[in-house]
Amino acid sequence: MVAQGRAIVAAAAARSIPVRLVGGVAIWLRGSAAARAALGRSYPDIDLVAHKRQSRALRSALEEEGFEPERVFNATHGARRLLYHGPGGWQVDVFLDTFEMSHTLDLGARLEAEPETLAAAELLLTKLQIAEVNAKDLSDTAMLLWDHEPADADGPGRLNLTPVAARCGADWGLYTTVTDNLSACADMLGDLPAGPADRERIAGRIATITGALTAAPKSLSWQLRAKVGRRVRWYQLPEEVTR
Repeated sequence: MVAQGRAIVAAAAARSIPVRLVGGVAIWLRGSAAARAALGRSYPDIDLVAHKRQSRALRSALEEEGFEPERVFNATHGARRLLYHGPGGWQVDVFLDTFEMSHTLDLGARLEAEPETLAAAELLLTKLQIAEVNAKDLSDTAMLLWDHEPADADGPGRLNLTPVAARCGADWGLYTTVTDNLSACADMLGDLPAGPADRERIAGRIATITGALTAAPKSLSWQLRAKVGRRVRWYQLPEEVTR
């Protein structure tokens, strides 16, 4: 799937269509050999992000490359999401600017921050925004943090805290889900096939991110929503897509 994902990104780039990998494949691609060996897993499909304004051109490109569209889904949801199938039936899920799951994330503004994959900051948020998070997503989070140090800029081995703190500081619900899941990731580090030094490094990065989110300025709407707290559900129930 890694090779297939990179091929799609390259084919789109050849047509001047910026597309970036997201999800487990993207995290694997950014990972070191040690992280891949310890926490890599099988990847049954490919997740991508592209600009909504280039949806038509991307559809044509994918079909020219031999991908079969899920026509009913694309007709219904094509303003924000597209589904395609590769040879053998594996799935290509394309988010158009907006990533809507437990929370809604605008990914279009920073789509081209780095080549091939979304920047580490956005990869982290797409994993940690899952309200009913599972062990696979927490393991992927740990794999990302294995090699990415919290920083004030993007780049290889760097996780830019500025956009993460800004998004969480504007949205109490997102902040709550993200910090809950950072805590859950820290709690499960002992179950991961990693050495003590690796677990300690990841735990330290979780603590740094949590501290930055806690200290970041909060919007008025954040503060008002915080008064309601957990008495009212703060996340969406994401639409399931059969894979």
